[in-house]
Amino acid sequence: MSSTKPIIFLGAYINSPNAQNLNCRSLAKYLDKTMFRITALSLYSLPKVDIEGVGISNCLWPHRITVYWAFFWNILKADIVYLPKGELLAYNTFLCQLLNKKCFTTIEGILDITNLQKAKKVSGNNVLSYYKRFTRCYSISKFIKTFNFGKHQLRSEPLILELGTDSHLFAIKKREFRSLANVVMIANNFEKKGINDYLKLASEFPLLRFHLIGGYSKKIKNTVEQRQLKNIIFSGRLDRNEYKAILSDVQLHILPSKSEGFPKVILETACCGIPSLVYSNYGADQWITHNENGFVVDTYDEMKSVVSNLLSNPELLKINSLNALKLGKSYDWKHKIKVWEEVLLDLIKEH
Repeated sequence: MSSTKPIIFLGAYINSPNAQNLNCRSLAKYLDKTMFRITALSLYSLPKVDIEGVGISNCLWPHRITVYWAFFWNILKADIVYLPKGELLAYNTFLCQLLNKKCFTTIEGILDITNLQKAKKVSGNNVLSYYKRFTRCYSISKFIKTFNFGKHQLRSEPLILELGTDSHLFAIKKREFRSLANVVMIANNFEKKGINDYLKLASEFPLLRFHLIGGYSKKIKNTVEQRQLKNIIFSGRLDRNEYKAILSDVQLHILPSKSEGFPKVILETACCGIPSLVYSNYGADQWITHNENGFVVDTYDEMKSVVSNLLSNPELLKINSLNALKLGKSYDWKHKIKVWEEVLLDLIKEH
């Protein structure tokens, strides 16, 4: 281990918008620089992101070659290696073992049949065995921990290592709590997030405005036109100011996906005072209390019932909106980072 401050390598690209990369960007920003030296990666093809006190290695073209050197060099120098992504999992975990480096990961999703197949495509058929090479594995929710152990005997630490959010980036000044008029669905890939249930709700509540923010496809636009859904509003991908401008007039976030880890969008909308309506399949009731700071349902009919109830009961919506604000703030990185720092210090002390 280094004789000075220990070096923590965050094995992700902090200038990329993927969720795991963004989480590492936040870690790089909030980890105490008086305690640790932080290093991370960036992609040459995207705008640079500079964070004071963080050493950033730029992966040059051709990425498929230079990425091996970037990981090798950073792992070699590091005292603790954090690898949240499946990228080069066999190579990176082998390096950590070869160089006797303490390394850990966060398991951020349930490995059902579909997700396991995706993981195998990225990391190879032996992906589950590579997790055994980590010094420690942490799940980001109790449901993920229980599911993955039950299905695959994939062990993770007793501590649930939760991710955070930058609540101040999404907070809306002078939030007005209004009757239900606008709902929103936010996704990079709507087809994988249960868009059909959302469109079905739009057809059953024609007086509500249903916003779509993110990467919608031509197929979705054609479906909306065929069903003559005049209350669907397409917004595409937005910058933060545009995003907040729409959310300032939204009262309910609907995520009809049935396979998630811990959707960050739930926390982001909560920071805006917008409660979420979600399915129970991935353990959302472990952080959302139904009818208190959001709504967790088992079926489409229950989802429809919640929307109908909120239309006739604006006070219930207001209560959940106020409590959603508290939920979002409770996951602010300024609170969560303390747990991460304790984990890092414990790994450093471990013999």
